[in-house]
Parts: sequence; C-alpha cells; structure tokens
Amino acid sequence: MSALLTGIGTRIAERWLQTVVLAGLLWVAALVISVRLGHAHPFDAGRLSAWLDEIARDRAGRSFSAVALAVASGLLAAGAAGLAAGALGGAFQRLWGATGAGPPLSWVVRWRRRSRRRQAERARRAIARTSSGRRPGGRLAHAYARHAARRRKPQRPERPTRIGDLFHRAAVRVHRRHALDLEPAWPRLWALLPETLRADITGARQAYDSAARLAGWAVLYAALAVLWWPGALVAAAVLATAVGRARVAASLLATLVETAVDLHLTDLAERLGVRGGEDTPAGELGRAVARRLA
Repeated sequence: MSALLTGIGTRIAERWLQTVVLAGLLWVAALVISVRLGHAHPFDAGRLSAWLDEIARDRAGRSFSAVALAVASGLLAAGAAGLAAGALGGAFQRLWGATGAGPPLSWVVRWRRRSRRRQAERARRAIARTSSGRRPGGRLAHAYARHAARRRKPQRPERPTRIGDLFHRAAVRVHRRHALDLEPAWPRLWALLPETLRADITGARQAYDSAARLAGWAVLYAALAVLWWPGALVAAAVLATAVGRARVAASLLATLVETAVDLHLTDLAERLGVRGGEDTPAGELGRAVARRLA
C-alpha cells in the first residue's frame, strides 16, 4: 500500500509540476518583463539584459537563504497563477456548456441563429446564380456550390457556443435513439464500460480540461496588457489555440459518450434487471432503464 501511495503521489506531483508550476513560471516571467519594459519599450532586449546583469551582481553578495527565499517566492507566485488559471478554466467550461436560457447568453443564441440563416441564404443564392449553366463552367460551378452547401449545411444553434451545441446534440441524439436521459444513467453506465473505452473518454475529458485551463491562462496574459501591450497579442493567440483545442476535444468526447451508450446500454439494462432481448427496440429498452432509475 505504501508503494502504491508513493507512486500515486509521484504522478500527482509530476502532473502538478507540468500543468501548474511550469506554465505559472512562464507567466511570472512575462509579468516581470511587463513591469520592466512597459508600453514605452515593449521589445527593448538590451534594457532587460542590463537589468538582469544588475540583479546578478547584486545577488552575488547575498546569502544562500536570500536566494532560496527569492526562488521560493517565484514558485509560490507561479503556483498561485496556476490555481487562478484553473479557476478561470472552470469558468470557461461553464460558459461553453451554458444553456443560454436567459440574457445575456440568450441574446448570443439569437445572434448565432441569425448568422446561420444568413449563411443558408448566401448558399441558396450561390446555387441559384450557377443553376443556369449558361456561362462556361456554369454546370461545374453549380455542382460545386451544391456540394459545398450540403457539406456546410447550417444546423440551428441551440446553445450560446459551438461547444455547447456539440454536447447538446449528443444528448439529443441519445434521447432520440434510446429514449434515455444521460444525466441519471451515466454514472451507472460508466461503471460497466471496458477499460479501453474508459481510458479514451478520460483522455478526451482531460484534453478538454487542459484546453479550458489554457483559456484561463489567456485571461491572465490579457491582464498583462495593462502594463505591456504585447500581452494582448499573446492572450489572443493563446485563447484562439485554447478554443480550437476545446472544440476538437468536445467533439471527440461527445462522440465517445454516444458510442458508450450505443454499445453498452444493453449491459446496463441487464445489470439493473431490465428484461429485453436482441429484438427489443432501443427506445423501449431505454425507457425501461429510465423507469428503473427514476
């Protein structure tokens, strides 16, 4: 047991070092640069180098305890920044998964719906312009326009964000296919999943959490723009990367959850004592499971 606890503690420490401290030290370094250079000298490497040389000369006469205290202060600041980024990442996850039931997020849903209607109208007009086939290559252009319209067929947004729509559509498809509400059934189903599928779902969830945490770091870098304007550019790049990663991870996570329900709902029904054969419709089986869990 002691060896097991030691191994778990080592893995937790390594993960904390990778996800919190190292990223936090990078942000602390950016904070120091922001304070020293400011808006007036945003890219003055010579000014920064001279300041570092001055610190090195000053530290040469200091005791080891003073240096250790400075290092510990930097690590504490990095850890605090990492915790703040994690908290902000949780806020991003709540935002991405929000239902948009009330303002101001309901306004975002309406804006997204109007935008999708405009996209559909532009696609319809493009098909209409190329449908005559009178111009050279007109038929080819018409076929391409129809193919592009089918591939980019806009779906009605139901949530303020694309990530929220991914999760919502997965839940709707599961309910439509199996007449099952995921929220009460998922904890029981999770206990029955094979290790490989659970590992895939866990990996997708960790990737989603990591992307949300990266978005939290974007907020912290944006705060540096008050002192050093390039911080805004860094924040924009970090946020764009975080949103892209979050969408990929959310899409994979939603697909894996659907897969788990499709493949193992029968196992859950058997464990709950719900009788059903191979010919039992999926909707009937899902409703029976829902009644048992009610």
